[in-house]
Amino acid sequence: MISLDRYPKEITLRNGARVVLRPLFPEDGGGLWNFLRDLPEIDKSHFHEDVDDLAVVERWAKAVDYATALPILAIRDDRVVGTATLFRNRTGWKQRIGIVRILIAQEFRHLGLGTAMIREIRHLGEQAALNYLVAEVIEEQQAAVRALERMGFEKTMVHRNFVNDRKGHLHNLVVLLHPMSGTEEDLFF
Repeated sequence: MISLDRYPKEITLRNGARVVLRPLFPEDGGGLWNFLRDLPEIDKSHFHEDVDDLAVVERWAKAVDYATALPILAIRDDRVVGTATLFRNRTGWKQRIGIVRILIAQEFRHLGLGTAMIREIRHLGEQAALNYLVAEVIEEQQAAVRALERMGFEKTMVHRNFVNDRKGHLHNLVVLLHPMSGTEEDLFF
């Protein structure tokens, strides 16, 4: 069970801006939709549904299930400026693997927000007793790759022409893996 007692949590970015981190609540659909709408097209490509559709995003917010998808929002002046989500399977062979998705508003990139959100996801992964965190990033998003690598993720694979954006253009997919504490020793024999 993941405890959310640490939220809301205030952090200060490199430019002095203060941002509050907290879980997504059902009433956050509109704010999340405004955030997602403003993202570059390449950032919207990995969603399974159309994030430009308000009804889709509001449905997500209302149906939030922290046991399978735990979204943490970064909020500045009542505006969502970043999200970090930890996806988990409750049962099955991948129940100890967390999938990480982090999105940052363009004007809040390179200020330390992404790094802070990666730290939050790692903390949540530890609480959930996960063995690994996995992040998938389109290769053009080199700043995201570097941030993940600085935080202990290792590039394990690049799939060439593996994913397409919303316009159908192919992109390489970078897979990064973060072994949680104690995992490597426990799994090698």
